[in-house]
Amino acid sequence: MDETNQQDTMQQEQEEEQELSAPNPALMAMDPDHPVLQRAQQALARQLNAKRMRVEGELREKQTALARAKKQREDVGVELYGFQQNLAKLQMSLEKAQENYQALSSMRVQAEEELGQLRGNLQDQQSLTKQEAQRAEAVQRELDRLGSTLRQIEAYNESMKSEVAVTRRAAYAAEEAMQKLEKEKQHQDYIIDDMQENIKSLQQQSALYTAQLTAQQRETRAAKETLAEAEREMEGVHFEKKQLLAQWKGSLNAIQRRDEALAAIQDSIRAQQQQELAIDTEIQGYKKDINKEQIKNEQLSGIVRKVQGESEYVLKQAAASVEKQERLAAQLAKLSKSLEQTEERIRRSLMEGKAVTSEAESVERATQRVFAELRALESDMLHTLSEQTSAEKSSFKTAADIRALRAASEAEELRIAEVQNELARLGVDVLNTQGHNERLQQALDMLDGELKDKDASIAEYEVELKRRTDEIERKTRETDSLNRKLEKLLAAQPEAINTGPLEATIHNLGKDIESKGREGQELQRRWINRQTELVALQAENNTLTEALARHKAEVTVLTQKRSRAERALAGQLKEAKALRTAAARLQVDLGRVNALIAQHAGLKALLQEEQLQLEGRALCELRSLEETSAALSSAIQNGQLAKQQLLDDMVEAERQIMLAERKIQLEKEMQEMLDPTFGEGVVAAMKREVHRMELRHAELLRTQERLMQELEKALSKHEIIGVKALAQKTKASPSSSSSGSPGRNSPAARSSTCSSPGGSSSTSSRAIAEFKRGIRETEAEAAATQQRLQQLRDSKAQLEAATGGAAAAWRQLQQEQAQLREETAQTQADRHKLLLATSQLQRIAKGLEDAAAGRYKRQIDPSTAVQQQQGSSAEAASSSAQVQAALAKAADRQLQLVAVLQQLRHQAPELQEQLEGVLAHAAAAEVWLGSDGGAAAVTAH
Repeated sequence: MDETNQQDTMQQEQEEEQELSAPNPALMAMDPDHPVLQRAQQALARQLNAKRMRVEGELREKQTALARAKKQREDVGVELYGFQQNLAKLQMSLEKAQENYQALSSMRVQAEEELGQLRGNLQDQQSLTKQEAQRAEAVQRELDRLGSTLRQIEAYNESMKSEVAVTRRAAYAAEEAMQKLEKEKQHQDYIIDDMQENIKSLQQQSALYTAQLTAQQRETRAAKETLAEAEREMEGVHFEKKQLLAQWKGSLNAIQRRDEALAAIQDSIRAQQQQELAIDTEIQGYKKDINKEQIKNEQLSGIVRKVQGESEYVLKQAAASVEKQERLAAQLAKLSKSLEQTEERIRRSLMEGKAVTSEAESVERATQRVFAELRALESDMLHTLSEQTSAEKSSFKTAADIRALRAASEAEELRIAEVQNELARLGVDVLNTQGHNERLQQALDMLDGELKDKDASIAEYEVELKRRTDEIERKTRETDSLNRKLEKLLAAQPEAINTGPLEATIHNLGKDIESKGREGQELQRRWINRQTELVALQAENNTLTEALARHKAEVTVLTQKRSRAERALAGQLKEAKALRTAAARLQVDLGRVNALIAQHAGLKALLQEEQLQLEGRALCELRSLEETSAALSSAIQNGQLAKQQLLDDMVEAERQIMLAERKIQLEKEMQEMLDPTFGEGVVAAMKREVHRMELRHAELLRTQERLMQELEKALSKHEIIGVKALAQKTKASPSSSSSGSPGRNSPAARSSTCSSPGGSSSTSSRAIAEFKRGIRETEAEAAATQQRLQQLRDSKAQLEAATGGAAAAWRQLQQEQAQLREETAQTQADRHKLLLATSQLQRIAKGLEDAAAGRYKRQIDPSTAVQQQQGSSAEAASSSAQVQAALAKAADRQLQLVAVLQQLRHQAPELQEQLEGVLAHAAAAEVWLGSDGGAAAVTAH
């Protein structure tokens, strides 16, 4: 019901705002700074200032709430930091608690058994709690229903106080019962408030527990993520450890294999040492071979010199290529425009060049590897020859010469390799140059010859490389054949005979060395076996470590589960105790509520009986009031019809006056031409016109004053409605915020109120109140009409008294007859303006009378007005701009029409009077347009 009253109040306020914002035709003729509007503007300014102060207060409240929310957020941040510190401490305590796993395992089993028992008890308590909660909800619903019924009865009593005044003596007993019921209702409200406070405290505890649970879940997730990350790191460490163990084991196996290979190599070395003695017999043959090799070396030296000459030639060609490259770089600026067209071919050429370069590099690396193997083989051969010829002094110088020649040959080969590397780099440069040449499509024809030369040089280098490779292979075959011959000679040579003590000492030392070598090999095998056992033990240790870590993690998880279970058990025990206490209180409250329900049932029956009696009397009075209202409505309609007839007669009289004035004007012109004393009739007509104008002016002033009074009343009523709406809103907000129960003042309660037995009585009471308010408004309108008629009679008497003054004024006008002729046009214009104002005021009066009689049709629906008021400021600005543009366009068009009329007045003097009337109407319309802008400004302000 409160919300319904509030909606009605808001609707009335919106209607008043629409009435104030609607353009009042009576005020549109006034300037915004007119003294008559000063009181209305002051009242409107007071209302706007009060509204501004209220909005500023709400803004300050919002700012205070914002500051409070910011402070609360900072407090939450501080609490979060404290929780993080507690989490670190809990992590440390968790690490310490892992060491107590063995001592707590037995206690954990016992705690789990107790936990099972407590969970069973908890379920029983929860079922009891649910039953009590359902019972409390049923009691709360019953209380809400009783409260809604009581509020309905109170509203009904409030609406029927004026009708019950006649039967007040008979209602004393009912009033005493109502007072008792109000006291009991207050007692019930106190009980309900206590219950709501308990519910609020329980809700706060639930919110606190929910927040704690959320924080613990968040901490648990963070701890799980940390543990998962640590577990991943541990898995990575274990995996790396396993890899290292596997590498260790593989290294041991490789060492064992290498040891076996070393033993085999040592056996072959011993066999080779035994064969070295047989090689001495073949030294002479090798000397001959050495001479042959010297000859071949000289040939190779010639080849080296030839290669050096070729390398110099290649260097010269490289210098020429560099010069050509510089020239091509100079041409690059000229040929850059063709870059976009040759990008695709450039990329293909670069890929082919890279492939050729990689092939050339692979061939070069193979060549260098072959040369390196050849040099190693030759150095081995020289070392063998030097060892073989160490016993002969005559061959020492020859071996030294051979080594010197071989060193020189190696130096030359290094130089050849460097030259080849340089050639390879030159080849790469050639490929790069080729890529640049392909990028320069227009210069491709000029460089074809040079590229062919470069290709020929590369082919020659490849032929030379193949020739060198063939020569290396041939020398390798010759070396192999010589080695086979040497092995045959050593195999055919008998074992050398020890002929001296030194040979015996050497032989004994060799045996000792062999025995020590065998002992070292045995120790190596034993070390490898021990390393293998160590690897196995390390793997077993890793397995045990993983099992221990897994057990520790299980201990940690079980410890946390036990601590959580203990905390949950303590909280549930506390909740069970609180629920038992609350259940006891609810039992007591239920006893009280049952007693109140029984008492309320008797009072309800008594009130229903009284309500039926009051409804019968109210219906009788309502019928009589309806008959009275119908009679008043018919009387008002008759009065309005008579008033409309009078207005029509007045308009017809004015039209006849205008025709008479025209006839008088024509007659005056004729009399002026015939009788120089003519003019007294015109003076009498002008006197009557002046009297009528003065009468109309006084009536307009009174109408203006009345409209201003109505405007002030409307502003005052608007202010009162706004204050009432604000008070109801303020009253409704604390009541809704203070009530924790969803049943009070809720839509369900209102629906129950409307569907209760007293709903028809409340509807009828509201209808009676609306009907009485309409009757009072009608009576007020009738009184205002009577007052207006009395004012008109007074003005008539004043005008009759002022007739003498008008006669004196007429004599003065007779003396100023010449001036009257010049002022006639102005008088006509003023008369047109007054006629326009009269018609406008008549329309205003007609609209007010229609509104008073209930026949006024709104041009704007209240819901549409509310939606328009709730519209965005951008749309309002857009519509205002459109209206201003339309007004400006209309004003321009009016100016054009006025200019055309002025031109016609000068061109056609015979139509001057008619055109002056039209121009007067245009000027009056311009004044009304200006007053529209002023009134709109006042309304906007």
